[in-house]
Amino acid sequence: MASDGGMVAIVGFYRDNSRAIHKALSILCGLVLWHYLAAVVVADTAFLVSPLTVVSKAYEMLFVTGELYPHLFASSWIFLYGYLLSIVVGVPLGFLMALSPAVRDYAHPWMTTLYTTPRIAFAPVLLLWLGIGAGSKVAIVFLGCVFPILINSYYGMRVVDREFVELARSLRMKRVALFRKILLPASLPFILSGLRLALGRGLTGVAIAEWFGATAGLGYLVYFAGQTLNVPVLFVGVTAFGLMGIIGFEILRKIEDLATPWKTSHPR
Repeated sequence: MASDGGMVAIVGFYRDNSRAIHKALSILCGLVLWHYLAAVVVADTAFLVSPLTVVSKAYEMLFVTGELYPHLFASSWIFLYGYLLSIVVGVPLGFLMALSPAVRDYAHPWMTTLYTTPRIAFAPVLLLWLGIGAGSKVAIVFLGCVFPILINSYYGMRVVDREFVELARSLRMKRVALFRKILLPASLPFILSGLRLALGRGLTGVAIAEWFGATAGLGYLVYFAGQTLNVPVLFVGVTAFGLMGIIGFEILRKIEDLATPWKTSHPR
């Protein structure tokens, strides 16, 4: 009986925490495969190092020398400024494009041109215009983030069920109330999807921005380590970028659960 009770408890624990368990197993398998490739298949630290070496180097850079903190802070605030600015610009502009045909006609050619142009092509131009300071780096991150947010905000507003809108108008609901109670909630899943897409593009923008004229930041750290063949430091920088992305995605997932409670019952 005791064994049956223990088995039931294990099954219940697995059922309640299955997503976290699957993620942990996925990460563990990836680390084991990485270690096997580094130690057995490649067996050359000039090309690939073990995750144990990366963890040891990261510990040294965090708690012994402290040299990783300036790079983390530099990249984090550049990303945050560019990301937040892209939200402030992208969401309202996407709504305006959805609600106003005139705004859509004027903005669409520029949006298409800027969105399809590789961001790395803008880096020398922005450095020329804004200098090698923080402004050019924030601008590169902004250009990477703003278009996924803008496009998803636009389509989120466009796909709102017209029947809800017509029903609200038949009840003589004011425009502000219509926007706040129907249009905005229906658009939220699209906006949040845009924020998730922008997260990855923003971190890529940080790396690109810090390759040009930077003296600190994870992108600079990765670039300099690659130039000097310092493979452990190179992988510390790449891993830090990955962890920033994971943390950002988890924060956005929590925000989505709070902002769209009607979706929390559906597994993602």
